[in-house]
Amino acid sequence: MTPAPRCAVLGATGFVGRALVADLAAAGRPVRVLARAAAPGFPRRIGVTLGDATDPGALETVCAGADVVFHLVHSLGHADFAGRDRAIAQHLAAAAAATGVRQLVYLGGPRPSATTSPHLASRSEVAGILLDGEVPAIALQASMILGRGSAGVELLSRTARLPVRPRPRWTTRRSRPVALADVRHYLRAAACHPPLRGRFDISGPETISYDGLVRRCARLLGRPAALALPSPFWSHGTAARIAGLTSPVPAAVAGPLFASLEHDLLPADTPVESVLPPPPGGPTSLDNALRAALGVPVPPAPAGPAYQEERTRPSQAAPHRLWQAITALGGDHGRFPPAPAWALRGLLDGLLGGPGAYRGRPHRPVAGDVVDFWTVRHRDDTHRELVLTADMRLPGDAELTLRADPAGPGSLLRQRVRFTPASPLGHAYWHLQKPAHDRVFAWLARSIVRDAEDRP
Repeated sequence: MTPAPRCAVLGATGFVGRALVADLAAAGRPVRVLARAAAPGFPRRIGVTLGDATDPGALETVCAGADVVFHLVHSLGHADFAGRDRAIAQHLAAAAAATGVRQLVYLGGPRPSATTSPHLASRSEVAGILLDGEVPAIALQASMILGRGSAGVELLSRTARLPVRPRPRWTTRRSRPVALADVRHYLRAAACHPPLRGRFDISGPETISYDGLVRRCARLLGRPAALALPSPFWSHGTAARIAGLTSPVPAAVAGPLFASLEHDLLPADTPVESVLPPPPGGPTSLDNALRAALGVPVPPAPAGPAYQEERTRPSQAAPHRLWQAITALGGDHGRFPPAPAWALRGLLDGLLGGPGAYRGRPHRPVAGDVVDFWTVRHRDDTHRELVLTADMRLPGDAELTLRADPAGPGSLLRQRVRFTPASPLGHAYWHLQKPAHDRVFAWLARSIVRDAEDRP
C-alpha cells in the first residue's frame, strides 16, 4: 500500500487553510503547518513550525520531509503585498527543491487580462514563479471562494443587508464563484495525484455579476429587495474605506478585493476537472455554496395544523419523462405557468419586501437551491418527488410537492399544496385566495403533463 503523502501547509490559519488542515488530519495524513505563533484549534497531531513565510530558514524547516506543500498565503493586509508574496514564492520554490518536495500546490486567482488589478497580477506572478521552479507545481485558480470566514463573503453579506446600497459600474462584472467545499476537494485530490505542473481553473457552475450575487445573498438571508442606486463615482477606495469602518475587514484588504471587480473573473485556462476528479455529485450549486458560507440552513417544514389539497393528473408519458418535466420548472425556459399570474404575484411580492419576480435556477436543482419564487426543500430522484417551499411574503408557510408515479403504460402526476398558517391572517388568506390558486395550480399540472408528453 502506498503510504499517505506527508503534507505541509502555508497559510494554515486562513479560512481555507484551517479547513484543509482539518481534512488532511481526518484522512490520517501527516501534516505540518507554518505559523507565526502557536494557533489554537488545530488537531493535536498537527506539527507546528513557528516562523514567518518570508524566512527562507522557516520554509526549509516546514518543507523538510514533506511530499506535498500547499501554498495558501496571500499578503493583502501589507502595503507591499505584491513584493512580499513574490519573495515568499521565490523562497518557497528554492526550499522545496532543496528538501525534495514532490509537489507544490498553490491556490490563486484567475489569470488576468492585459490590464488588471494589482491583486490579480500578484497572484498570477506567484503562480508563474512556482511553475518555473524545479519542483512540479500546480496553480489552482478560483475567482471567489464562498466559505465561512472569508473576507469576500463578509463584505458580500454586509452589502446584502443594506436597505439602500450603491451600484457602481464595476458591480456588473461577472465571475464564477465556487464553494469552499469544492476547493477543499480539489486540494485534497492534488495531494494524492502524481506530480502535475500547470494552471487549472476551479469554477462554480453559475456565471453571475457581483450585483447579482449581492441580490442572491440578500434573498437567502431573507432580506427585502434593496434600493440599488447607480453610483458612477463610487470608487474601490471609497468602498474599501467604508468597509474598514463598518465591518471586520480592514480597508487594506477590502481595497484590492474591490479593485479586482473591475474585470470579469471568468475561467480562461484548463478546467481542473480535466486532470483531477470532480466532487462526488458534481459541483456545489451557488445557492448551497452561499448557504454554507452564510450559515443559512434549508428552511424546514413547520409544525402545526395545515391546510392541504392534492390533485392528480394522468399522463401518457413515461414516469421518467414526467420527472424531467417537473425538474425542468423555473428559469427563463421553464417558467411556472400561467406566466402572467406569477408575474403579477412577483410584482406584488416585491412591493411587500419579498424576492419579487426573480427568475433563475441551477442546472440540476437540489435541496437548498432557489427556483424562481421557490426554494427546494427536498428532492428524491428514486421516488421522483420534488418539494418546494415558497419564498414569497406570506402569512404562513406554503409548500408545493410534485411527484411522478408509474400508472399503467404511462404515469400519474401527484400535486400537493400545503399551507401552514402563522396567524389568524393566514387562515383568512387561505380561504380568500383558494379560488384563484385552484385555477393556477390546475393550470400548472396541465402544463407539466403537456411538457412531459411533448418530450422526445
